[in-house]
Amino acid sequence: MIETLKKEEVFDRVKNLQAKLIKKGIDGALLVQKADVYYFSGTDQNAHLWISRQDSPLLMVHKDFGRAVEDSLVEKVVPLKSLSLLPVSIKKHSAKMPCSIGIEMDVLPTSLYMIYNRLFPGAEFVDISPLIRSVRMIKSDFEISLISRAAMVADQMMEQVPGLLKEVKTETELAIELEAFYRRKGHAGFIRTRQFNMECGYGHVMAGKNAACPSSSPGPTGGKGLGPFYSQGASTDPISPGVPVLVDYTSNICGYISDQTRIFSIGRPEEKFIYAHQVMLEIQEVISSQGRTGTSTGKLYEMAIEIAKKKGLADGFMGYPEPVPFVAHGIGLELDELPVIGHNSSITLDQGMVVALEPKYVFPGKGVVGIENTFVVTATGMKKLNHFPESIYIV
Repeated sequence: MIETLKKEEVFDRVKNLQAKLIKKGIDGALLVQKADVYYFSGTDQNAHLWISRQDSPLLMVHKDFGRAVEDSLVEKVVPLKSLSLLPVSIKKHSAKMPCSIGIEMDVLPTSLYMIYNRLFPGAEFVDISPLIRSVRMIKSDFEISLISRAAMVADQMMEQVPGLLKEVKTETELAIELEAFYRRKGHAGFIRTRQFNMECGYGHVMAGKNAACPSSSPGPTGGKGLGPFYSQGASTDPISPGVPVLVDYTSNICGYISDQTRIFSIGRPEEKFIYAHQVMLEIQEVISSQGRTGTSTGKLYEMAIEIAKKKGLADGFMGYPEPVPFVAHGIGLELDELPVIGHNSSITLDQGMVVALEPKYVFPGKGVVGIENTFVVTATGMKKLNHFPESIYIV
């Protein structure tokens, strides 16, 4: 069932952004990135969304205008046949030309930025990506309900793994079956990310040494992949007995994502894997219990690092040979949202933030263990949305 976004929800989002524009003295925001346009308008059609600091939003649509009119929850929707007409449309809507324009400098192509400069001579362009991400960082009840549904479907997907491991032979074969299950449950088949050059389908399915294979993936694990053209995730290698099989897959329901990792093994793995996995569970417990409203994300990260050191697992915690400087990331319409629980992170947790907490440990050339669950921040700690058993599942 597709949940319907309400006009009141979009109105509140726009008001939150407008308040930040006013505080920064910016005349308006010109948004073009799909996730942002959808978040503030209700449609992902190819369009520019103008949100001034005081007027109602204006959606200027390149393609498809008809679908945008049908889907959009902002009242003013007009066709935009050429980028050259942007200034005309904005001036007609707001009755004057803006002097300062906020744009998404973290994702905007340089070529488009140069076009904006030509179209709005004399205007000051300001990076408002931090403002946008701060608005999106706090999830509404509607958003949390969709992320919770995604987490439930992720649990159902994990339930398929033990039986499949008795039938499939390779990492890719396991990935195919799990992805087919997801598509039947309504997964869109891809995951939106914000970071430049970050590519993600469903996630990673990797076994043994392949899971410990370094890659360009921004996460703690990467995988062998299918070749140098996509050097992460599942390979065509067979899944051997007695090694950790890592299933790190995202679920996507109505555009909202949950992230989950579980470890499986055909037969009992070595004790070092079991020990390290238990430590990762301990780190998850400490961080999730302490991760309440008002807590510093940087402080939580240091807690995780300290536990890993005390347990003799400093080298290999969150990646090897180059560990990633975080233990959790925000999640929502995109996989890499705020807040990040990481090194030098200064964000203070607040109610309604949603994070994927993923303490993991890499044994170089051997395998990976660890856990990942999606949590909602509350006043008393983090509420876990995934419920599939967390110990290494021995098939």
